[in-house]
Amino acid sequence: MSQQQKQTHRFFRRGAAAWQKKSVGAAKSYNIVKGRNNAVLATLDSLRKPKALLDVGCGTGQLVVAVAQRGLRAIGVDFAQEMITACKANARAAGVAPAFICASFFDLPVTDKTYDVISAQGFIEYISPAQMEEFFARSYRMLRPGGSLVVGSRNRLYNVVSLNEFTLMEMKLGVLEWLTREAVDLQGSGSAVKAIAALRRNERKYPQPKRHPATGVRVKLRHQYTPADLIFRLRKHGFRPRGLFPVHFHGLPPAYKDAHPEIHAELAALIGVLAPTDPRLLPYCSTFVLDARRGK
Repeated sequence: MSQQQKQTHRFFRRGAAAWQKKSVGAAKSYNIVKGRNNAVLATLDSLRKPKALLDVGCGTGQLVVAVAQRGLRAIGVDFAQEMITACKANARAAGVAPAFICASFFDLPVTDKTYDVISAQGFIEYISPAQMEEFFARSYRMLRPGGSLVVGSRNRLYNVVSLNEFTLMEMKLGVLEWLTREAVDLQGSGSAVKAIAALRRNERKYPQPKRHPATGVRVKLRHQYTPADLIFRLRKHGFRPRGLFPVHFHGLPPAYKDAHPEIHAELAALIGVLAPTDPRLLPYCSTFVLDARRGK
Protein backbone atom coordinates (compact mmCIF):
# COMPACT_ATOMS: atom_id res chain seq x y z
CA MET A 1 0.00 0.00 0.00
CA SER A 2 1.44 3.39 -1.03
CA GLN A 3 1.84 6.30 1.38
CA GLN A 4 -1.10 8.00 -0.35
CA GLN A 5 -3.25 4.89 0.18
CA LYS A 6 -2.20 4.58 3.84
CA GLN A 7 -3.16 8.19 4.51
CA THR A 8 -6.45 7.72 2.68
CA HIS A 9 -7.28 4.54 4.58
CA ARG A 10 -6.54 6.20 7.91
CA PHE A 11 -8.53 9.32 7.01
CA PHE A 12 -11.69 7.44 6.02
CA ARG A 13 -11.54 4.95 8.88
CA ARG A 14 -11.47 7.86 11.31
CA GLY A 15 -13.97 9.94 9.37
CA ALA A 16 -16.89 7.57 8.79
CA ALA A 17 -19.22 9.44 11.15
CA ALA A 18 -18.35 12.79 9.54
CA TRP A 19 -18.86 11.32 6.07
CA GLN A 20 -22.27 10.01 7.07
CA LYS A 21 -23.25 13.48 8.23
CA LYS A 22 -21.89 15.03 5.03
CA SER A 23 -23.72 12.49 2.87
CA VAL A 24 -27.14 13.19 4.34
CA GLY A 25 -26.59 16.96 4.20
CA ALA A 26 -24.99 19.11 6.88
CA ALA A 27 -26.52 22.47 7.75
CA LYS A 28 -25.27 25.43 5.70
CA SER A 29 -23.31 23.13 3.41
CA TYR A 30 -23.80 22.01 -0.17
CA ASN A 31 -24.32 18.23 -0.35
CA ILE A 32 -21.65 17.26 -2.85
CA VAL A 33 -22.26 13.54 -2.25
CA LYS A 34 -25.89 13.94 -3.30
CA GLY A 35 -24.83 16.01 -6.32
CA ARG A 36 -22.50 13.31 -7.58
CA ASN A 37 -24.98 10.54 -6.80
CA ASN A 38 -27.67 12.36 -8.80
CA ALA A 39 -25.37 12.23 -11.84
CA VAL A 40 -25.02 8.46 -11.43
CA LEU A 41 -28.77 7.99 -11.06
CA ALA A 42 -29.40 10.12 -14.17
CA THR A 43 -26.97 7.93 -16.10
CA LEU A 44 -28.70 4.83 -14.80
CA ASP A 45 -32.02 6.22 -16.02
CA SER A 46 -30.58 6.69 -19.51
CA LEU A 47 -29.80 2.98 -19.90
CA ARG A 48 -32.25 0.42 -21.26
CA LYS A 49 -33.29 -2.06 -18.57
CA PRO A 50 -30.21 -1.89 -16.32
CA LYS A 51 -29.86 -4.68 -13.80
CA ALA A 52 -26.71 -4.17 -11.74
CA LEU A 53 -24.51 -1.40 -10.33
CA LEU A 54 -21.15 -1.49 -8.59
CA ASP A 55 -20.15 1.56 -6.52
CA VAL A 56 -16.39 1.77 -5.94
CA GLY A 57 -15.41 3.72 -2.83
CA CYS A 58 -19.04 3.64 -1.71
CA GLY A 59 -18.53 5.65 1.49
CA THR A 60 -21.57 5.29 3.74
CA GLY A 61 -23.65 3.73 0.97
CA GLN A 62 -26.32 6.28 0.05
CA LEU A 63 -26.00 5.62 -3.71
CA VAL A 64 -26.09 1.85 -3.30
CA VAL A 65 -29.16 2.08 -1.07
CA ALA A 66 -30.94 4.34 -3.59
CA VAL A 67 -30.24 1.90 -6.42
CA ALA A 68 -31.40 -1.06 -4.33
CA GLN A 69 -34.65 0.79 -3.62
CA ARG A 70 -35.24 0.76 -7.38
CA GLY A 71 -35.16 -3.01 -7.32
CA LEU A 72 -31.76 -3.36 -8.99
CA ARG A 73 -28.81 -5.45 -7.88
CA ALA A 74 -26.52 -3.03 -6.07
CA ILE A 75 -23.05 -3.67 -4.67
CA GLY A 76 -20.79 -1.28 -2.79
CA VAL A 77 -17.09 -1.74 -2.09
CA ASP A 78 -14.95 0.32 0.28
CA PHE A 79 -11.67 -0.48 2.02
CA ALA A 80 -12.62 1.20 5.31
CA GLN A 81 -14.51 -1.16 7.63
CA GLU A 82 -16.14 1.74 9.46
CA MET A 83 -17.68 2.89 6.19
CA ILE A 84 -19.05 -0.58 5.47
CA THR A 85 -20.56 -0.75 8.96
CA ALA A 86 -22.37 2.55 8.30
CA CYS A 87 -23.49 1.26 4.87
CA LYS A 88 -25.17 -1.76 6.39
CA ALA A 89 -26.91 0.36 9.03
CA ASN A 90 -28.22 2.72 6.33
CA ALA A 91 -29.48 -0.21 4.27
CA ARG A 92 -31.32 -1.71 7.23
CA ALA A 93 -32.94 1.64 7.99
CA ALA A 94 -34.11 1.87 4.35
CA GLY A 95 -35.46 -1.69 4.33
CA VAL A 96 -33.21 -2.99 1.54
CA ALA A 97 -30.41 -5.54 1.43
CA PRO A 98 -27.72 -4.62 -1.10
CA ALA A 99 -24.28 -6.22 -0.86
CA PHE A 100 -21.39 -4.36 0.77
CA ILE A 101 -17.80 -5.58 0.57
CA CYS A 102 -14.89 -4.36 2.67
CA ALA A 103 -11.97 -4.61 0.29
CA SER A 104 -9.83 -2.73 -2.19
CA PHE A 105 -11.33 -2.64 -5.67
CA PHE A 106 -8.01 -3.95 -6.97
CA ASP A 107 -8.39 -7.11 -4.87
CA LEU A 108 -11.82 -7.94 -6.32
CA PRO A 109 -12.01 -10.69 -8.95
CA VAL A 110 -12.57 -9.37 -12.47
CA THR A 111 -15.90 -10.78 -13.61
CA ASP A 112 -16.46 -10.05 -17.29
CA LYS A 113 -19.62 -8.24 -18.46
CA THR A 114 -21.29 -8.20 -15.04
CA TYR A 115 -22.45 -4.61 -14.46
CA ASP A 116 -24.50 -2.04 -16.32
CA VAL A 117 -22.97 0.80 -14.31
CA ILE A 118 -19.74 1.11 -12.37
CA SER A 119 -19.63 4.27 -10.29
CA ALA A 120 -16.52 5.83 -8.75
CA GLN A 121 -17.17 9.08 -6.88
CA GLY A 122 -14.39 10.53 -4.75
CA PHE A 123 -12.16 7.59 -5.69
CA ILE A 124 -9.64 8.42 -8.41
CA GLU A 125 -8.25 11.40 -6.51
CA TYR A 126 -6.86 8.97 -3.93
CA ILE A 127 -5.08 6.56 -6.29
CA SER A 128 -2.05 7.04 -8.52
CA PRO A 129 -2.46 7.73 -12.24
CA ALA A 130 -1.05 4.24 -12.91
CA GLN A 131 -3.67 2.68 -10.62
CA MET A 132 -6.34 4.73 -12.37
CA GLU A 133 -5.32 3.19 -15.70
CA GLU A 134 -5.69 -0.25 -14.12
CA PHE A 135 -9.08 0.78 -12.73
CA PHE A 136 -10.26 1.80 -16.22
CA ALA A 137 -9.02 -1.47 -17.76
CA ARG A 138 -10.70 -3.60 -15.11
CA SER A 139 -13.92 -1.60 -15.31
CA TYR A 140 -14.11 -2.03 -19.09
CA ARG A 141 -13.98 -5.80 -18.68
CA MET A 142 -16.53 -5.80 -15.87
CA LEU A 143 -19.09 -3.68 -17.75
CA ARG A 144 -21.65 -5.13 -20.10
CA PRO A 145 -21.52 -3.86 -23.71
CA GLY A 146 -23.07 -0.39 -23.72
CA GLY A 147 -22.61 -0.09 -19.97
CA SER A 148 -21.37 3.05 -18.28
CA LEU A 149 -18.39 3.95 -16.15
CA VAL A 150 -19.54 7.01 -14.19
CA VAL A 151 -16.47 8.61 -12.70
CA GLY A 152 -16.31 11.73 -10.57
CA SER A 153 -13.24 13.92 -10.34
CA ARG A 154 -11.97 16.99 -8.55
CA ASN A 155 -12.12 19.56 -11.31
CA ARG A 156 -8.74 20.95 -12.27
CA LEU A 157 -10.37 23.56 -14.49
CA TYR A 158 -11.71 25.28 -11.40
CA ASN A 159 -8.12 26.24 -10.55
CA VAL A 160 -8.27 28.75 -13.40
CA VAL A 161 -10.98 30.83 -11.71
CA SER A 162 -10.39 30.11 -8.01
CA LEU A 163 -7.56 32.68 -7.97
CA ASN A 164 -5.81 31.14 -4.98
CA GLU A 165 -2.86 28.86 -4.25
CA PHE A 166 -4.21 26.28 -6.71
CA THR A 167 -4.02 28.87 -9.48
CA LEU A 168 -0.43 29.67 -8.51
CA MET A 169 0.37 25.95 -8.55
CA GLU A 170 -0.82 25.67 -12.16
CA MET A 171 1.23 28.74 -13.10
CA LYS A 172 4.36 27.09 -11.69
CA LEU A 173 3.62 23.87 -13.59
CA GLY A 174 3.22 25.86 -16.81
CA VAL A 175 -0.24 24.49 -17.65
CA LEU A 176 -2.48 27.47 -16.88
CA GLU A 177 -2.78 28.39 -20.57
CA TRP A 178 -3.84 24.86 -21.51
CA LEU A 179 -6.42 24.82 -18.72
CA THR A 180 -7.76 28.20 -19.82
CA ARG A 181 -8.16 27.04 -23.42
CA GLU A 182 -10.14 24.02 -22.27
CA ALA A 183 -12.34 26.21 -20.07
CA VAL A 184 -12.95 28.63 -22.96
CA ASP A 185 -14.01 25.78 -25.26
CA LEU A 186 -16.47 24.50 -22.66
CA GLN A 187 -17.86 28.00 -22.21
CA GLY A 188 -18.99 27.96 -25.83
CA SER A 189 -20.70 24.56 -25.62
CA GLY A 190 -24.36 24.39 -24.66
CA SER A 191 -24.72 20.60 -24.67
CA ALA A 192 -22.69 17.52 -23.74
CA VAL A 193 -22.38 16.54 -27.42
CA LYS A 194 -20.94 19.94 -28.36
CA ALA A 195 -18.71 20.02 -25.28
CA ILE A 196 -17.21 16.60 -25.95
CA ALA A 197 -16.57 17.58 -29.57
CA ALA A 198 -14.93 20.85 -28.47
CA LEU A 199 -12.78 19.04 -25.91
CA ARG A 200 -11.35 16.75 -28.57
CA ARG A 201 -8.60 19.23 -29.44
CA ASN A 202 -7.73 19.63 -25.74
CA GLU A 203 -7.33 15.93 -24.96
CA ARG A 204 -3.98 15.33 -23.27
CA LYS A 205 -2.43 14.08 -20.04
CA TYR A 206 -1.64 17.04 -17.83
CA PRO A 207 1.45 16.83 -15.62
CA GLN A 208 0.59 16.25 -11.97
CA PRO A 209 2.15 18.09 -9.01
CA LYS A 210 3.91 16.14 -6.28
CA ARG A 211 1.73 17.80 -3.63
CA HIS A 212 -1.45 19.85 -3.60
CA PRO A 213 -2.31 22.82 -1.40
CA ALA A 214 -4.10 21.87 1.81
CA THR A 215 -7.87 21.39 1.64
CA GLY A 216 -8.67 20.07 5.11
CA VAL A 217 -8.46 16.45 3.97
CA ARG A 218 -5.42 14.85 5.60
CA VAL A 219 -4.10 13.21 2.47
CA LYS A 220 -1.10 15.05 1.03
CA LEU A 221 -1.75 14.14 -2.60
CA ARG A 222 -5.30 14.26 -4.00
CA HIS A 223 -5.22 14.23 -7.77
CA GLN A 224 -7.25 16.55 -9.98
CA TYR A 225 -8.21 16.04 -13.62
CA THR A 226 -9.94 18.02 -16.32
CA PRO A 227 -12.70 16.58 -18.52
CA ALA A 228 -10.34 16.47 -21.53
CA ASP A 229 -7.62 14.73 -19.52
CA LEU A 230 -9.98 11.99 -18.28
CA ILE A 231 -11.58 11.54 -21.70
CA PHE A 232 -8.13 11.15 -23.29
CA ARG A 233 -7.22 8.40 -20.83
CA LEU A 234 -10.59 6.65 -21.11
CA ARG A 235 -10.49 6.54 -24.91
CA LYS A 236 -7.27 4.53 -24.68
CA HIS A 237 -9.25 1.82 -22.91
CA GLY A 238 -12.09 1.72 -25.42
CA PHE A 239 -14.54 4.03 -23.65
CA ARG A 240 -16.47 6.75 -25.47
CA PRO A 241 -17.61 9.84 -23.55
CA ARG A 242 -21.34 10.45 -23.51
CA GLY A 243 -22.28 12.83 -20.69
CA LEU A 244 -20.80 15.56 -18.50
CA PHE A 245 -22.27 16.72 -15.20
CA PRO A 246 -20.99 19.89 -13.48
CA VAL A 247 -21.16 19.42 -9.70
CA HIS A 248 -20.72 21.94 -6.87
CA PHE A 249 -21.01 25.30 -8.57
CA HIS A 250 -18.94 28.12 -7.07
CA GLY A 251 -20.53 31.46 -7.88
CA LEU A 252 -18.63 33.30 -5.15
CA PRO A 253 -14.89 33.91 -4.68
CA PRO A 254 -13.45 31.33 -2.21
CA ALA A 255 -12.78 33.89 0.54
CA TYR A 256 -16.34 35.26 0.33
CA LYS A 257 -17.75 31.72 0.19
CA ASP A 258 -15.93 30.82 3.41
CA ALA A 259 -17.36 33.92 5.10
CA HIS A 260 -20.91 33.22 3.86
CA PRO A 261 -21.29 29.43 3.51
CA GLU A 262 -25.10 29.56 3.59
CA ILE A 263 -25.23 31.79 0.49
CA HIS A 264 -22.78 29.53 -1.32
CA ALA A 265 -24.77 26.40 -0.41
CA GLU A 266 -28.08 27.89 -1.59
CA LEU A 267 -26.58 29.03 -4.89
CA ALA A 268 -24.81 25.72 -5.53
CA ALA A 269 -27.97 23.74 -4.79
CA LEU A 270 -30.08 26.00 -7.04
CA ILE A 271 -27.72 25.61 -10.01
CA GLY A 272 -27.65 21.86 -9.42
CA VAL A 273 -31.42 21.77 -9.87
CA LEU A 274 -31.72 24.28 -12.73
CA ALA A 275 -28.76 23.18 -14.87
CA PRO A 276 -27.50 19.72 -13.87
CA THR A 277 -25.94 18.99 -17.28
CA ASP A 278 -24.92 22.37 -18.72
CA PRO A 279 -21.19 22.07 -19.59
CA ARG A 280 -20.79 25.86 -19.65
CA LEU A 281 -20.84 25.72 -15.84
CA LEU A 282 -17.95 23.25 -15.61
CA PRO A 283 -15.10 25.77 -15.18
CA TYR A 284 -16.92 27.19 -12.14
CA CYS A 285 -17.53 23.83 -10.45
CA SER A 286 -15.06 22.15 -8.13
CA THR A 287 -16.19 18.68 -9.20
CA PHE A 288 -17.55 17.04 -12.32
CA VAL A 289 -18.91 13.62 -13.22
CA LEU A 290 -18.20 11.94 -16.56
CA ASP A 291 -20.39 9.26 -18.14
CA ALA A 292 -18.19 7.05 -20.37
CA ARG A 293 -19.68 4.09 -22.22
CA ARG A 294 -18.19 0.74 -23.13
CA GLY A 295 -18.48 -0.02 -26.82
CA LYS A 296 -20.99 -2.65 -27.89
